[in-house]
Amino acid sequence: MPLDLSGRMASLLTGNTAAPGVYGEARPSLNIIPDTPAGDGRYCPICRRWYRRFLPFGIRRRQQALCPGCGGLERHRYLWLYLETAQAVTTRRLSVLHIAPEPGIRQRLQACPSIRYTSIDLHDQSATAAMDASRLTFDDASFDLIVCSHVLEHIQDDHAALREFARVLRPAGHAIILVPIDRHLPQTFENELIISTEERMKAFGHPYHVRICGRDYGDRIADCGFEVTSVSSGDMSAHCRRFYRINKLILFDCRLPTAE
Repeated sequence: MPLDLSGRMASLLTGNTAAPGVYGEARPSLNIIPDTPAGDGRYCPICRRWYRRFLPFGIRRRQQALCPGCGGLERHRYLWLYLETAQAVTTRRLSVLHIAPEPGIRQRLQACPSIRYTSIDLHDQSATAAMDASRLTFDDASFDLIVCSHVLEHIQDDHAALREFARVLRPAGHAIILVPIDRHLPQTFENELIISTEERMKAFGHPYHVRICGRDYGDRIADCGFEVTSVSSGDMSAHCRRFYRINKLILFDCRLPTAE
């Protein structure tokens, strides 16, 4: 997750820099901004610290987005809250596969003595293995939990990746999936002929995205072998959303069909 993508956008577009050259750079770690002043304005549930403010982030420089301690964004805070509450990850014995791991969430999962943790990433050398999510080398039914946040919009054949998730998930397991959803778009938009960073920026709003995920994306996941429950951050109280600084998000909690 490059922290300076917006500041480098002009050079990325004109130079048509490939994704490995950007995402292969060093990832943020806890305390990414040294000597960050504490405060009582914002609380991050991932690094469990108060801050005077969160920082702007993203191509459009969203305000109050980035935790200065762990680098977590709105979606990461929501994801961790869901993992900690609905999935009770800190209290269960689980085998976890984390796709393109976020540093803060990775550290929290690795710190749980009851979790057998595995991470994969094509570019991050700190991951357990360098592996393509659409061609996993794990045995069938290897994991109780798969965590995949804002990765599938980067993968050309996301159907292949989703089928692989279904293959390596155990029968009672869960795959927790997030993608950026355009709530105004009924159907997912993609075009394999759009390949340059400049063209993708114009078409998809990001130089390394290969689609805009529409409201039908849950159906797309279901077509790959899952029963899908859509969970909205809008179900949280307004107070909780303000407290953790969480924006409008959809999370897909995916399970394999129960045998009759």
